[in-house]
Amino acid sequence: MKTLLLVDDESSVVESLRLILKDNYKVLSTLSGKEALKMLEKEHVDLILLDLKMHELDGLEFLRRLQPFGYEAGVIVLTAVTDVKTVVEAVKLGALDYIVKPFGVEEIRITIEKALQLRRLTREIHYLRSEYKYHALDRLIQGRSRIMEEILDIVSRVSRVDSTVLLRGESGTGKELVARAIHFHSNRREEPFVVVSCPNLAGDLLEAELFGYEKGSFTGAYERRLGKFEIAEGGTIFLDEISEINLPLQAKLLRILQEKEFSRLGSHVVIKTDVRIVAATNKDLESMIRDGRFREDLYYRINVVPIYLPTLRERQEDIPQLVEHYFDAFRKECHAKIEFISKEAMEALLKYHWPGNVRELKNIMERTVALYGNEPTLFPEHLPMEITGISSRNLQWVKSGKNWQMCLEDEVARVEKKLIEQAIQQSGGVKSKAAKLLGTTRRIINYKMQKYGITDIGN
Repeated sequence: MKTLLLVDDESSVVESLRLILKDNYKVLSTLSGKEALKMLEKEHVDLILLDLKMHELDGLEFLRRLQPFGYEAGVIVLTAVTDVKTVVEAVKLGALDYIVKPFGVEEIRITIEKALQLRRLTREIHYLRSEYKYHALDRLIQGRSRIMEEILDIVSRVSRVDSTVLLRGESGTGKELVARAIHFHSNRREEPFVVVSCPNLAGDLLEAELFGYEKGSFTGAYERRLGKFEIAEGGTIFLDEISEINLPLQAKLLRILQEKEFSRLGSHVVIKTDVRIVAATNKDLESMIRDGRFREDLYYRINVVPIYLPTLRERQEDIPQLVEHYFDAFRKECHAKIEFISKEAMEALLKYHWPGNVRELKNIMERTVALYGNEPTLFPEHLPMEITGISSRNLQWVKSGKNWQMCLEDEVARVEKKLIEQAIQQSGGVKSKAAKLLGTTRRIINYKMQKYGITDIGN
C-alpha cells in the first residue's frame, strides 16, 4: 500500500483528504511544513499532498528545502485558482501536478494515481540508466575467467568508438547483454537502445519494423508508423540473429551502413540516420556466404569488430560466480529466506554441460529459488533432474530422509535392474547371451538377478 503525506495547516482540509484516501492508501498527516520535513527523515513516503499557502513554512520554501536531499517522494500541490504563478514556480521546483481548491473526490483520486504512475516510470528510467551507466562493466558481464577478461577489455575499448560490432556465439551466451553494455558505456548512452529480434518477423514485416511505413503503403497500413531506425536515432540498434534477414532486405540494410540513409515503405523521401549497429548471430555466416544466403559485402560491413562469446562449457570457472550472482538476485527479488548453496549442489552445477549456456543457468536459479525459497540451504535435490539425475521418485525419498548418496545408489540400481530384465527378455532367458549383451559374465548376471529379485526364466 502506497504512503501519502498530507501537509496543510487547515485541519478541515487534512481531515477531508484523510476520509477520501484512507481506504486505498496509508495516510500520514501534519499541519506544519517543518514537521513534515522531520517526518520525511523517518518515514518512507510515496507522494506528498502539499498546500502552497501555509503560515509557518509555505509550499515553495518546503519544495526548495526538499531539493538538496533528493527525496524520492513526488509532490502534488494544493492551490487556489488565483495562484497560477505560484503553481508554475512549484512545478519548476519539482511538483508533479496540482489540485485546485475546492476539489472533487474523483478529481483528487485520479490526480494521485497519475502522479504515482509517473513516479514509478521515473524511478524505472533512473534505475535502468544507473544500472548500465554507472556500474562497471564487470558488474554487467559476469565472469573472471581469462576469456571473459579479454571480452571485457574489448567491450570497454569498442564502447569509445562508433564502429559496427558483430557478436557471435551460441544461443544463451549473453549477446544482448554485451550489446547493452557497449551502448550504455558509449557516448550514445543517453539515446535509445532498440532491440530487433530478426527471426520473430517475416521478411515484409521485418522491413516495415526496421524502416517504418506510410499510410496506405500496404494492406493494413492505416497510419504512418516510424521504424526502429528512426526510433533509435542517435542511439544504438541491436539486430539479433541478423543471419535470418532475407537477401532483398540485406541490400537495404547495406545502404544504411554505406550511405547512412533509408526510406519508409511507400515513400521516396530519404531519411538520414545516425544510428550505431550492433549485430548478433549464432550461425556460420561464412558458410551462408558460400551458399548464397548472406551477402558478402554486408558481412564485411557488420564484421568491423567481431566479438566471440564463449559457451559456458568454455569458461567453467565462471560458473560459481554466475550461480551466486543469480542466486542472490532472485533471492532478493522473491524475498526468499534461502541463504546458502551447499557444496554438493555447487558440484552438481559445475559438472553439468549447460547446453543453454548462461540463459539456462539463469532460468534454473530463478526456478529453484521460486520453488524452494523457504528452505535455509539449496541442496542437489532442489535442482532439476537434468542436472542431478535424481528422479521425482527419489526426490520424495530425499525429502523423507534419504541422503544424496543413497538416492544415487537407488537410481543406479533401478536402471541396472531394468537393463538386466531387458537383456534377459531379448536373449530368450539365456543368461550367457544376456551377459554377452551387457558386456559382463554369467556369474555376475546370476548375482544381480538374485540381488534385484529378477525371476529366473531360463539357463
